Amino acid sequence: MPMPRNPIAYSRLFPLIAASMVCAGCATPVAVRTLSAELVKTQRVYTVSLHAYFGSVEKFAEAQVKVAEIRIDEITAEINRDFAQRANSALAGAATPVERQKIIDQLIRAVGNNVNTDQPLKHKIEESVASLKQKDAELEAAYQAILAASEKLDEYIQLKKTNELVIDQLVQSVSINGQKITSIVEAITRIATELSLTISKARS
Repeated sequence: MPMPRNPIAYSRLFPLIAASMVCAGCATPVAVRTLSAELVKTQRVYTVSLHAYFGSVEKFAEAQVKVAEIRIDEITAEINRDFAQRANSALAGAATPVERQKIIDQLIRAVGNNVNTDQPLKHKIEESVASLKQKDAELEAAYQAILAASEKLDEYIQLKKTNELVIDQLVQSVSINGQKITSIVEAITRIATELSLTISKARS
């Protein structure tokens, strides 16, 4: 599922708007105020879309995990049936109770080892999904910080207020969280790729 447009794109204009605001003083041009208001409006809509997108991705990932786990269990059951068939053939040729017990013990160990082999793969898939959800939450938090800074900056612009220190802090918040988003998106892409490969392996 393709990710909606990078949220950083909506925030990059704010430093330019802030610079225009500082240069123009209280006489903030109408065009700048209009642009600022529209950008904030767009960011608010994007926030809702981003949340819905992550919800869909996480549900899709959870569904894929369930399918992968079912397939893992199916493969395990097939292997265990093969172990049982071999054990039955061996039991038919066993001459003494000791030999029969040895075959049964070997079957129990083989089945146990087979089941235990699946656990690391299942655990890896579960960890990947948990990491994906965590990164989604981090990205939403970073974007919320950008939105909050943008809303405050827009408030200054609409009221034609100038405070270079506050404006610089707001622009810095947008920049820092924009960098966070870039890093988080890269991490999400990596996790999603690894999860896809792991699920493919589980199904094979």
